[in-house]
Amino acid sequence: MSSGETWLDACFTDPDNRDSRCRAITIGRTTSAVLSMVGCLFALFVILVFRKFRFFTQRLVINVLCVCFILAAVFVGADDIGDTVNCTISGFFVNLFALTQNLWIMCIEIHLLIMTITQTRYPHLERVYHGVVWSTGLLLSLVPFIGDHYGPAGIWCWIKSETHYENALRVICYYFWLLLLVFGGGGIYIYIIYRVYRSVYAYEGTYTPAVEAKKRNYKKNIRPLILYPFVGLLLGSISTANRLQNWVNPNQPVFGLNLAHSIVSPLWGFVNALLYLMNRDTLHQLKPAVFAAAVRNWGKTTFTFTKSAEQSGGGPVVVEYTIRQDGADEVTGAQSRDDSSVGVPLME
Repeated sequence: MSSGETWLDACFTDPDNRDSRCRAITIGRTTSAVLSMVGCLFALFVILVFRKFRFFTQRLVINVLCVCFILAAVFVGADDIGDTVNCTISGFFVNLFALTQNLWIMCIEIHLLIMTITQTRYPHLERVYHGVVWSTGLLLSLVPFIGDHYGPAGIWCWIKSETHYENALRVICYYFWLLLLVFGGGGIYIYIIYRVYRSVYAYEGTYTPAVEAKKRNYKKNIRPLILYPFVGLLLGSISTANRLQNWVNPNQPVFGLNLAHSIVSPLWGFVNALLYLMNRDTLHQLKPAVFAAAVRNWGKTTFTFTKSAEQSGGGPVVVEYTIRQDGADEVTGAQSRDDSSVGVPLME
């Protein structure tokens, strides 16, 4: 280790470095990245099996999962040594896909807000979202190339922090959007919950199927989203705290913060996939009988399967999956004991 070089710098500059702290950071980063890749692939497979890609909102989720998968793959290969061309390219991809990941999540938040206010779906916005996300992400990620500001940045290649300008670039090209995602998204979710509560739970009239349907939709689609801003705050605060410490005291990196940062940053894909799979409808679809039937009958217009009496606590239950040509996939369940029927949309 040369004079003025920290143990963290040596992780990049010395290919023969045997510091256990460097190995721990590499193992933590790689493990989290692999978990994210597996989680994203499985969530995408579930969407494909149940043909949820027909829905605009689900396609927004697909975009988030795909970007998270690519970002995790970049982190798996983030072992470049020194200030090289490969390190510069790796830093560019880290910023591009980390930024677009946040921008796609913001698009979901904005889309939910629009639907809450207008009660209308706007499928033509999909092209607008793609244009805004990719143009903004690409433009901001190209800026650090001017003046050669990509390079070793602590635990992987990113925007360097040798000057005040480079620290400002970090804020402009990434952290501003992360904070906007966390706090702006939190404000959006609070407003959505308030609007839903006013229109659903403040209703004191007689029973109507429409109001009850709104209540079910709130419990199924809005409540799970409450976790997203808090998860974003938790994951984002760790990386922000480490980068702030690097900026305030660059010659004394804290191992605990760097280790936590290396574990958390590649973990966004895994957490997003987990939150998606925790949805009540998705959990039902992941039951072995339902999932196996969906896989076997993927190309068919309709298919049915019957649960055993032991599973349902009574007579057999027949569940029919219907896929219509208009793209509105539905799941309907009918109990053979009383011939009652109820429709449950896969995504409302």
